[in-house]
Amino acid sequence: MNSKIILTTAITLISTVLFAQTPKAYITNYGSDFISVIDIQKNQKIADITTGSKPHGVAVSPDGNWIAVSNEGDNTVSIISAADNKVKQTISVGKTPHQLSFSIDGKYVLTAINGEHKVDVISTANWKLVNSIPLAKPSHCIANARWKKVWVTSEGDNKIVKVNLDSMKVVAEIPTFGFPRVMTATPDGKYIYLTIRWFHGLVKIDAAQNKIITQVLLPQSDKFDNEGKAAHGLCVAPDGKTVYLTSQFTNDVTAIDVASNKILKNITAGKNPNWIELTSDGKFAVVSNTSSNDASIIDVVNWKVVATIPVGKNPKRLWVANTK
Repeated sequence: MNSKIILTTAITLISTVLFAQTPKAYITNYGSDFISVIDIQKNQKIADITTGSKPHGVAVSPDGNWIAVSNEGDNTVSIISAADNKVKQTISVGKTPHQLSFSIDGKYVLTAINGEHKVDVISTANWKLVNSIPLAKPSHCIANARWKKVWVTSEGDNKIVKVNLDSMKVVAEIPTFGFPRVMTATPDGKYIYLTIRWFHGLVKIDAAQNKIITQVLLPQSDKFDNEGKAAHGLCVAPDGKTVYLTSQFTNDVTAIDVASNKILKNITAGKNPNWIELTSDGKFAVVSNTSSNDASIIDVVNWKVVATIPVGKNPKRLWVANTK
């Protein structure tokens, strides 16, 4: 075959692979029984996918092929194909499943079973429940490419724990001074950030030393919520330099410098911002706004909201990933 034809064919194939995947946000709508899919490049909703009752948590597999959704209302996990946005598997789990996470190697989906004090482990080889790990009121699981473990919040014991996936056992724990809410980690796995109920800010945890090392307080508010809503969702930029935090008191997103722990800037999102995630290039953030039933797209470089997109009722969790 002519070398020019070979080169042209190769370039075409590479381009097809590169452009086949686009950044999307998958958002659970707790009051609507479906998740919404947003094309972040186009700033528009492109699909609603019916799942189970009261979809709560969402995660995308490391290869971008699968979306897992926990359905709190019917105690199931929906497995969705990213290629066609269709539910391929529905897996029964324990009562009141909350946030979930794929393991970094893609072998498992870990689901926090808040109503039965355990973490259910699903094998992605056959989409079967293969194990359960006892834990008091778990709510949120996170994995990191630099870890061989998974961290889980325990609302029942006011702590976060480290789980070894080889032994399927808790191997370390860090007491918190209150009810742990949401976690994120720096890309290098060195630090974990955690929000705590009734605490308007975050704590910073050394993941190697297994201890809290500092806290960052947001400006205090006169508002009080009986459910303890204050600071909630958070994520770290892909370059590891900035952590972004949502406030359900002030409806703001706050940027915090990882190195100095100083607040850099604030921007108003929608009402009751629940979750925040960034695109892989770190240029855009997506925020789910539970009380205004929409999602804010924030241009992080220019620090401004560039789109507000209606979704379903009471959007909660979201996951941003490059998928087909």
